[in-house]
Parts: sequence; structure tokens; C-alpha cells
Amino acid sequence: MIYLWFMLTLRDHTSAAPSDLWIQLGAKRRQLLDRSWAGVFRDYLLLELPVEALAPHFSKDFGRPSKDLHVVLGALVLQQLHDLTDAQTVEAIAFNIAWQYALDVQSEADCYFCERTLRTYRRLVIKHHLDEVLFQSLTDKLIHSVGVNTRKQRIDSTGVQSFMRNLTRLGILVESTSKFLRQLRRTYPELYQGLDPELWRKYVVRTGDGCFASTLPSQSKRRLLEAAADIDALLRQFCPTEAAQLDSYHLLERVFEEQCERICEASGQSSIKMRDPHAISCDNTLNPADPDASYNKRRGVGYLIQVMETFCDDTDKDEEAEEATSAVSEVAKPDLITHMALGKMTVHDSKALLPAIKDTQARGVAPEHLLADTHYGSNQCIAYAKAKGVTLLAPSMPPKGKGQGKLTLEDFEVDASGHIQRCPAGRAPLEMSVSKKRLQVRFAIDVCDQCPLQEGCPIPGKERLQYTHERVKQRARRLSEQSATFRDQYRWRAGIEGTISRLKHQMGLAKLRVRGQSAVQYRVLLRALGLNIHRVAAWRGAFYPQRLFDRLLSALQGHQRVPGPYKPISGNTNRRFEVPTTRVYRCLSPLLERLFADPSTFDNISQNPDI
Repeated sequence: MIYLWFMLTLRDHTSAAPSDLWIQLGAKRRQLLDRSWAGVFRDYLLLELPVEALAPHFSKDFGRPSKDLHVVLGALVLQQLHDLTDAQTVEAIAFNIAWQYALDVQSEADCYFCERTLRTYRRLVIKHHLDEVLFQSLTDKLIHSVGVNTRKQRIDSTGVQSFMRNLTRLGILVESTSKFLRQLRRTYPELYQGLDPELWRKYVVRTGDGCFASTLPSQSKRRLLEAAADIDALLRQFCPTEAAQLDSYHLLERVFEEQCERICEASGQSSIKMRDPHAISCDNTLNPADPDASYNKRRGVGYLIQVMETFCDDTDKDEEAEEATSAVSEVAKPDLITHMALGKMTVHDSKALLPAIKDTQARGVAPEHLLADTHYGSNQCIAYAKAKGVTLLAPSMPPKGKGQGKLTLEDFEVDASGHIQRCPAGRAPLEMSVSKKRLQVRFAIDVCDQCPLQEGCPIPGKERLQYTHERVKQRARRLSEQSATFRDQYRWRAGIEGTISRLKHQMGLAKLRVRGQSAVQYRVLLRALGLNIHRVAAWRGAFYPQRLFDRLLSALQGHQRVPGPYKPISGNTNRRFEVPTTRVYRCLSPLLERLFADPSTFDNISQNPDI
């Protein structure tokens, strides 16, 4: 059935088709599709696509009918799931049976797309922030459909790089000027006529004498001032014109302010001076092709993404085993990404904790226990998480001076009130004083001069040691992190490193083929959703064979599991399932083959034991 509202096409994917379009595949291939990513998308996500948010952007009485919006939005998700180009996506929609099954293609017309159609719909999704809606709504659907427990989660960050090259300071000035001149010629040709032709030759054509393409490294400092003077002249020339509204003009202004400064002289004239490289912020423009990218000394150039996912520890696995029936051994639920956020490289990780908790709480998938690294482990972050009902488990930063071999407050003997009883050398202080802001102890200076630990002492040559009440709490927290209980709970945080590795190398986030924050965010969100789909498909692929085998053994052995030995078989899920390696399994192999071909055979086992 087709719902054609003026120029909007929506096909009915809820009702059963008059004839089964996939009957020619056969039972075995149909089961393979059901247990793959195609079955996961068709069963769980196809009807959850936000087509109603895309529908208002089509005219009611102008243009040709649109493509089926379920197929279009689904194709955009599957494109990022498999990291395909537009040409490969168009080919997959037309010829790939798995794609057609996942999208529930019901008409021959829905198989034909062109690359321009994909680009048009993708621009609409990015412009109206539907990528965030897709990730959040479809991820929530997977969580509730599979029954994933979101009480325990972990969070970490990593950097991604867009498709841009690193430029020198001279390269940034030249490319910014070239971008403005090309947009000026395309948008306001009448204003372009008043431009000096020499600028177009030097910055766009880049041939002949004086062009910046042939600049030697020894000449770069001198030519920096030349490029800065040209930018200043362009800004002054086109400031009172319509060209000042162009995006490239605002970018040219930003680059000039970041790299240069005007100096007013006593004569009333002004000169241009290049800023000191150390005085330029890491958030400056690194490439005019991607002005939103920023720099981080540890991660490089690009964007910072925050990843938060669920996980199961030993306690959760024991609870699942108790909930499962004695005849059926449950396969562990997959770990699913619940929150993804894209930001600047210059923003500290602690600033991302608040939005992550707010986002998951608004969607009903918030954690009760959250594991994180030291960047999220400040006292302020722990206090905020506690106020929101979340227990944040994150180690604190090492104390100041610990890396240089200095003694810290953790090496002193301190009582429950925070009073120092003895120093690391075993000597008691002469006196102790406490105020609202700090505590202070005094040691005998003549005794300290003879101390063998004087080189590592936090107050060498002094007799007084001052510290705050907050420092006492930090000491107690650092000491508690050395306990076996903390280490046993915190060891599950390392699992998110594998998720980040899969996002980068399996899903292709290590280096993207696009530029710009909106385009990068679109890929990041949909590829995280794609990883969730892969994980649910792996869980379904492990769940059904395991459950079928356990039911078979229960029927044949009177609900008694065959005694071992058992051999763990690793799969793409987060937990291994067991298959017996005794003669019983080899005897059951022909029956298992029949069950996989036709699961309805199982219904006759209890009634006919001789089957």
C-alpha cells in the first residue's frame, strides 16, 4: 500500500505484503538474513525512522513525488554502517539483496537512486540535525528491544581527523585569501571587476613571478608580512560592500585577527605585525577548508568525540544466569553505545560529563554506576554525578610532585581528622593548628636538616607544612584507590578502549573523507549506530543457535545438561557460549542440521523420541 500525500511518498511497512517477496530465497538464506544486520534493521529499526521529521520539507503541490522516506533514511544509515561512497550505496540499493531486505523494498522504483538524491537527503538530515534524532531514537529502540541493562556504563574520549591537510602559517593566509577571491568572483562578479588582477594570479592561478607556491622556507617570514598586507587591503576594500556578508570574508577576518595585529605608530599610521606563534590559541583556524577543527598536543588536529557505552561485569552475568531457566543458558547482552558527542579538541573531558548524564537521563537510559579515567575524576565531577544519582568511579590525578619523586601528603601518617601524626621519617610534629581554610603543622628545623629524606621533602629547608581540608579528602580518596575492591570494580573500564578501536578501524572513524563539524558529526553518530547494529546482529547470531541447542538437549536428556567436557567457542559477542565436544554432540549433528533448516522440527521431538 502506498500513501501518496501530494508529492510525499510513504509506503506501508507495517502490514504484510500480499505475496512474500523473499520466498525465492529459501528457508536457510532467509534465516541467515534474519540473524544478520539486515534482520536487525528490518525487525527493530525500519519503522522507527523519523520520517515525520523529514516530511515537512517537501512541497505539497510542486515537483515530482519523493522517494519512499523509509528507504531513503534507511539507506543513509546503512551507508555509514558499511562505510560506502555514494556510488557504492546506489549500487547496493539496486543489486544487494541484504540491503533490499533490510529496507523492505516493495517496488521496483525504490531500487533506483542517483548520487544527487543521496546528497540532497543527506543535506536535509544534517541541516535539521536529524542525525542526532536517528542515533538517539534508534539506539533507544535497540536497548529496549534487546533488553540491555543500562545501570552500568563507562565513558571515554578519542580524537578523529577530518579530510584536511596540515598547513603552515603562510599556507593558512594564502588559502584563506584564495577561498575569498573564488567566492567573490562566483557570488558578486561586479565587485570582482574592481579587484587587482595581480591578486587573482598570485593566490588563485599561482603561476608566474611572486606567487606563493614557490616560496622557500628561508623566505617564509618575509612573505608572511606580504600576505598579511594583502589580506588587510582586501578587508578594507570590501568592508562597506555586500561582500562583507560572505562566509569567506568572515573567515578572512578571523584568520587576520588570529595571525596578525595592527600597531598604531606615533605618526598616526598603522603597521602590521605577525603574532608570536606561542601567543596563538590552539583553537585558531588550522585550515580554511575546515575552520571548526582544533588542535590538541596529545591527540593532534581534528575533533574530540565522547563515547559512553553499557557493560556487564561478573555480578551482572551471575544475575542473568539466575534469571535464565535451567534448560536454557542465556547469551550475554551486547554492549551498546548510549551517548556520542562531538566537540573541540581544546575542551577538557570533565566538561563533557554533565551533557552526557543529562542526555542519557532525558532518554531514560542513564547509568547508576559510571566508570571513567582520571580526566573525569575531579571532585567537582564526582559531586555533580552524585547529585544526579550516578556513582562515578574514576581515579584521581597523581599528587603534585609525585612524578618527580617528591614526598606527598599520602606518605605522611594522618588520623581520621586530617591531623598529621608522623612524617615519612617517623618524626612527630611540634605543634598543629587548624582553621576554616587550612591545617598547619610545624616540625623541628634542626632535626629536618639531618633527615635522610630531605631531598624528597615537600618543604625542604622549612619548618611549616600547610594543606587544606579538601586535600585531606583527596588523600583519603587516593589511598582507597589502591585497594583490591577498587581495582576489581575499575578493571571493567578498559573495555571501552576496544569499542573506540572498533569505531576507528572497523567503522572508519580514524580518518574521514569529509570536512566540517556538521559533516563529521553526521558520520560519527551514524557509524556509532552502525556499530550498535553489528553488535545486536552478533548477539542474535549467537543467541538462537545456543538456545536451540539447549532446548534440544533438554528434550533428549529429560531437562538435564550433558556432562562435560565443554569447549568455549568465541564469537563476535561479549561472552562465550559452550558446546559439548563429546560423542553426544557428534551423534546429534544430523538432527541439528535438520533443526537449522527447519526449526519447527523441534516441536515433534517430545512427542516422538525416535525422530
